[in-house]
Amino acid sequence: MSPTTYAPGHVVAGRYRVEAVLGEGSTAEVYLADDFSLHRTVVVKVLRPELAAHEEIRRAFRDQIIRAATLGHPHLARVFDGGQEAGSIFMVTEYLGGGSLEEVLTAGERLSVDDAAKLGRDVASALAHLHAHGIVHGQLSPRKLLFDDEGRVKVSDVALVGLRTMLRRRYSFNDTRYLSPEQVQGRPAEAKSDVYSLALIVYEAATGQSPYDAATAEDLARVRLTTPLPVRPELGTLDMALAQASVPDPMLRLDAEQAAHRFGSTTADPSPLIIAPIGAAPLLAQYPPVEPRASIGFRAPSADEIAAPAVHFPSPQVPRRGEGAPPRPSLPSYPVVPPPRRRRMALLVTAAVLLIAAVGGAAAWRLGLLSASHTVPTLSGLDVQQATSLLANDGFTLKVSSHQNSATVPSGGIIAQRPGAGTSSKSGLVVNVTVSDGPVMVVLPAVLGQNCVAATAALLKVKIGAQCPASASIASTRPVGEVAEVLYHGEANPTSVPAGAAVILALSGGPNATTTTTSPGATTTTTTPGATTTTTVPSTTTSTTPPPGQGPRPVPNVVGMGPAAVNAAFKKAVLFYTTRGPNAGTNKWTTVVSEIPAPGTMAPWRSTIILNVK
Repeated sequence: MSPTTYAPGHVVAGRYRVEAVLGEGSTAEVYLADDFSLHRTVVVKVLRPELAAHEEIRRAFRDQIIRAATLGHPHLARVFDGGQEAGSIFMVTEYLGGGSLEEVLTAGERLSVDDAAKLGRDVASALAHLHAHGIVHGQLSPRKLLFDDEGRVKVSDVALVGLRTMLRRRYSFNDTRYLSPEQVQGRPAEAKSDVYSLALIVYEAATGQSPYDAATAEDLARVRLTTPLPVRPELGTLDMALAQASVPDPMLRLDAEQAAHRFGSTTADPSPLIIAPIGAAPLLAQYPPVEPRASIGFRAPSADEIAAPAVHFPSPQVPRRGEGAPPRPSLPSYPVVPPPRRRRMALLVTAAVLLIAAVGGAAAWRLGLLSASHTVPTLSGLDVQQATSLLANDGFTLKVSSHQNSATVPSGGIIAQRPGAGTSSKSGLVVNVTVSDGPVMVVLPAVLGQNCVAATAALLKVKIGAQCPASASIASTRPVGEVAEVLYHGEANPTSVPAGAAVILALSGGPNATTTTTSPGATTTTTTPGATTTTTVPSTTTSTTPPPGQGPRPVPNVVGMGPAAVNAAFKKAVLFYTTRGPNAGTNKWTTVVSEIPAPGTMAPWRSTIILNVK
């Protein structure tokens, strides 16, 4: 390791005494320090000299320290302070003594499926908080996920993100391990890039294996551009959540809020993830404890100052009265000596203090101030009644502070809470929540009677996607090629749908039209005025108007399968598919490498799924 800026014993900014050098990364030098102003252990991170030599990097670091210091989330490492000293720019963060996820994985440990889901939920909630404040991490890895002394995970180095990449021209093998496809293509990191990186981390934590193997950084980058995460059935519903969080196309990938909800729905335990330290004791345990201070400005009164010394009177030895016993002698008289006035006053003051303490203690007990601390649970996705009951178990109360539309949380469900999940507090805490009013509904424009191109354009103006698959063609008195029916999740001709939804446009095939498809693996091309669609379908069947009650169903996971298995899976799901790739539209393709939308996504009955094949 190259010589560091500070040596042990150096006092930074007149307040932080360096105790030890923790390490040296590509962006900053890291020191363990004692904040002797507030008597706490902190970490001081100093920008490396070769980066600090650039004004744009120095300015970016200062700005990011200020932004990070304003963030407050139970799964984000706190930033306390920052500054400049003798040309060196530093920031001060909380000390997290539980190690990193990288150390857990390096030790050969593997998280249970439930713990891996909780890891994904907790980190995704922190990422959602970052993204809501316009911050993208862009460098998420197991090294950036640290644990506090209680074992709770926290995302670190928010103020350092992007500084090294301002000068980087080429990524190393380790750099590309957790980068998203758009990043390895040279595009800037976006919010959903963090979600992709998190999916790789959770996969590795749950399986103990990296999802992709390659010999070089270029090969590692290339393989993830089109290849989804390997299917691991033993992960159960977590496998579906990982597939949706790691779709190569960021447009189809979950965002952080959606990922937190999906990961959270795969575990029944709302409590935060707790990871016991792995291997050696935390660094602070290797240093001798500091001797307690002899005084903190208060001197306890002596016993003599609280009460007068006891006065012992001798008791005369008198024989027991009995027959022949002499009469009881009279007791000698002793003068009564009152205690000194100063001691009498001390007695009165002490009694008053004890009385006040007793009354105050009783009041504090009734108010819950002396009760044990409880952890605020995760309320996301619960309705108000469920959340109220859950909070009441720990003496907390719920207050609905606002309502907000949400495309992912059903109406009446909780979107956000303040304070956040994992916060420790006494009974009596009021938890403010934001409740979902459901998705924003969009009134569909009149598209019946239009051709596919015109109808699709009209729907896009109100941000509604549309498809005109030949498989959805129906018999109709309308002219051939015109939209005869609009389908959304099995409902025909709805008046409104959620903003951002996609609908199926069923084109007219004429009064006596039927759509017949060929045997598995073949391709049927149907041409109608205004649209041409090539669709591979599971088996021979005749298309009619969807029967009532045929709702959405999950897209089957066929990644890695061949044509026969794919046909069987889609036939069972009553869905269609079209292929893309070198051998698409022929019988020569051998394997599915990815799906759009991702496996597990709810798709309308008889809708068409895109399969990338090779």
